[in-house]
Amino acid sequence: MLTRVFTETRFVRRRHVLVGALSLCCAPLGIAQGQDSPQLARTLERAERYDAAFGPKPQPTARWLAGDRLVYSPTGKAPWTVIEAPSARVLQSEVDDAAVGGPGPAMGLPLGLASFGPGNSEPNASGPWMARIANGDLVVTDAAGKTRLQLSGAQNYEWGLAPRAWNYDRRFFMALRVDDRAIHRVPIVDYSSAVERVTYAPYPKTGTPVPVTELHIVDPTAGVARPVQLDTRDATIWFLGWRSTVAEALVMRLSRTGKRLDLFAIQVSGATRLLASDERPATFVGALDFTTMDWAWQVIQLPDQSGFLWMSERDGWRHVYHYGYDGALKKQVTSGAFPVHRVVHIDSARRQIHVVASGDSARPYDRHVYRVGLDGTGFTALTSTPGQHEPVFSSSGNFFIDSYSSLTQPQTVELRRTDGTLIKRLGQASTAPYADVGYTPPEPFRAKAADGTTDLYGVLYRPADFDSTKRYPVVDYIYAGPFIAVHQTTYAPSSAMHRIAASLAQMGFVVTMLDARGTPGRGKAFQDANYGRIGQIEIPDHVAVLRALARSRPYMDTTRAGIVGHSWGGYFALRGMLVAPDFFKVGYAGAPGDLTEAVSINEPNMGLLTTNQAGYAAGSNPGLASALRGKLKIMHGTSDVMAPLSTTMRMTQALIEANKTFDLLIMPGQPHGPAGAQGRYYREDVRRFMATHLLRDDVFETTRRHVP
Repeated sequence: MLTRVFTETRFVRRRHVLVGALSLCCAPLGIAQGQDSPQLARTLERAERYDAAFGPKPQPTARWLAGDRLVYSPTGKAPWTVIEAPSARVLQSEVDDAAVGGPGPAMGLPLGLASFGPGNSEPNASGPWMARIANGDLVVTDAAGKTRLQLSGAQNYEWGLAPRAWNYDRRFFMALRVDDRAIHRVPIVDYSSAVERVTYAPYPKTGTPVPVTELHIVDPTAGVARPVQLDTRDATIWFLGWRSTVAEALVMRLSRTGKRLDLFAIQVSGATRLLASDERPATFVGALDFTTMDWAWQVIQLPDQSGFLWMSERDGWRHVYHYGYDGALKKQVTSGAFPVHRVVHIDSARRQIHVVASGDSARPYDRHVYRVGLDGTGFTALTSTPGQHEPVFSSSGNFFIDSYSSLTQPQTVELRRTDGTLIKRLGQASTAPYADVGYTPPEPFRAKAADGTTDLYGVLYRPADFDSTKRYPVVDYIYAGPFIAVHQTTYAPSSAMHRIAASLAQMGFVVTMLDARGTPGRGKAFQDANYGRIGQIEIPDHVAVLRALARSRPYMDTTRAGIVGHSWGGYFALRGMLVAPDFFKVGYAGAPGDLTEAVSINEPNMGLLTTNQAGYAAGSNPGLASALRGKLKIMHGTSDVMAPLSTTMRMTQALIEANKTFDLLIMPGQPHGPAGAQGRYYREDVRRFMATHLLRDDVFETTRRHVP
C-alpha cells in the first residue's frame, strides 16, 4: 500500500479521515488505473509504454584489443567481429563474449586516474605484505601471516585503504582514517510494521561539521604509520595515486566552500609540498560537478615524467596547463573562449595530447575531439559531425574509435586515425524501436535569458500526434541545479529526465527542457551568474524563454503553463509556483531539496551561511509559501537520504501556516528516486496531476480517488 496525503481543504466531497491538518487515503498499486476515466487510463498507459521504449537497447559497440585490433558488434554483445585497424580488414567473425572480455564497452579508469601507478586497494599478498581492514582496524601482516602493525579504529572513526594504495615497488601504502563522529545524522523511520524502527544516515547539512579524512603513509618494514602533514579539516580530500617511478604520492584538497583547490606531493616521511593550486575567493573553483565527476580528470601524469597536466578555469574557461613536478607552470596548453572537458590521450612521441572540448561557439553543447601540441600549438579539430563525441584510443595511439550521436543522428560508431581521417563507419543504431511508438527527437531551440542578452539553449518535446493547428498546454520540465546541464543533445533520451519529459508530452503537452544561467559547460562567467543567489535568476530565465518560444509557436498555450521537477528540479518546481504564480498555474515537486541541506551541494554555490544570510533567505521556498496561488503537489519518500524528508515537512508546515491548499504524496520506504512499481506509481501520479489541472475538462474526466 502507498499512502497519498492531501491538505484538509482539498477534495471536500470525499469521505476522509483527518490526521492533524492532513487527510490520508490509500490505494493499492494494482487498482490505480481503475480509478481513472477510460480515456485517461489509456493515455497514461500510452505514456508509460512510450517511456518504456527508451529502456536499454542494443547499441553498436567497439572496443580495443591488443596490437591495433578491435572488435565490433552492432548490438554490444556476441557475435563480435575482430577488425584490423589500419585497413579495417575483418580478421575473425562470430566471436563470443568470453573471447573479448564480456558484452558491452570496455570500461576502465578515467585517464586522470589510469595515468598513475597500478596500486591495489584490496588485501594483497602478492608482495611481502598484506594490508586489510578488520572491524575498522588496520592490520598489516607479513608473508607468514604474522601481524606487523595493527591500528585500532573506533565507531565512526575507522581505518580504510586508499584506492590503489600501494606505491610502485610495494614498499609503502596510503591508509586513511575518516572521522565522522561530529556529522549530523538524518533519522530514517521504517514504517513497515506497527513497531517503528529508526536508523540514522550521516548527512552533513549546510553550516554543520563535515567528515575529516586523515592520511597516513604506512611503512610495513618499519611497522609504522606516518601521519601526512596536511590540514584536511573542512575539506574534501582525494588520494590520486603514486607517481609511477618515484616514492611520492599525489593528494588533492578542495576547501569546504570550493574556493581553493590544491595539489600536493606527499613524501614517504609524511612531508608535503604544493605542486599546483587554483583559488577564486569571489565564487568557487569546484562545486558538486567537480566533487562527483570532474575531479577524476583534474590531474594527468605525463608518461615521460616531465610533469603533469592540470585543468583550470583561471582565464574564465576550462583549459589544460602543463606543470613540472617542481611546481612550476611550463605552459598553458589550450586556450580560447570554449571549455576543454577532459584529456583523453597523450602521445608522448609526438608531444601531443588529445582532448574532448566544446570548441564550436555556434553549438556550445556539442563535444568534439581535438589534437594539440604540449607547446600549445596546432590545436586541430579531428571530428566535425555535430553531436556528442566519445573517443577511445588504441594502445599505440595511432587510431581511435569515435562514438557519437546528435538530435538528428542516432548512435554511430566510426574508426579513425589520430589525424581524424575516417577509416570506416562501423555501424549505426536502429531508429525502428523509437519509430514504433511515434518518437521523434525533440526540437532544439535558442532564446534569450531574462537579462535580454544571454543565449540559452534547450529542447521542446511534442506529442506523437502533434497538430500545429491546436493549442497545447505547456509544461516546463526543470532541473536547474548549478552543477549539470540537462537538456537532451542526443537522438535518443540519454537520461531519466529526458524520458520523463518525452513521455509527459504524450499526455497532450508541449514540454520544454532548458539550461538557464548558472549551469556548467558554458564558461565560468555563465556558471557564476547565480553564485550566492540560487533561486533568484533561474525561474525568470525559464519564464522569459517560454514566453519567447510561444510568440513564434502559436500552438503553445502559456495561459496553461505547468512546471515539474525532481530533486533540485523539485526545489525549482516549488520556486516557479512561488515566484512566478501568474505564469505557472500547476506544479509538481518531487523530492525537493533546499538550501539548508547538504554542504557539498549548497556551500560551494552559496558561500557560508554565516557570510551570506541574505542569499540563503532569498532562496528559501518556505519563506514564500504565502505566494502560492496555483495547484501544487509534492512527493517525498520517507527513506530519502539525498534530500531528506524534513525539507518537505518544513515546506508543508509553511504552506499550512499560510492557509494554502496543496497535495502531498508520501511514499513509505522509498529513497530519493522511487523505482520499480513505486516508480511507475510516481510517474503516473505526475502525469495524472498535470492532466487533471492543465488539460481541458472535455479532454479527460478524471475519477477522483476515494476511501471506500
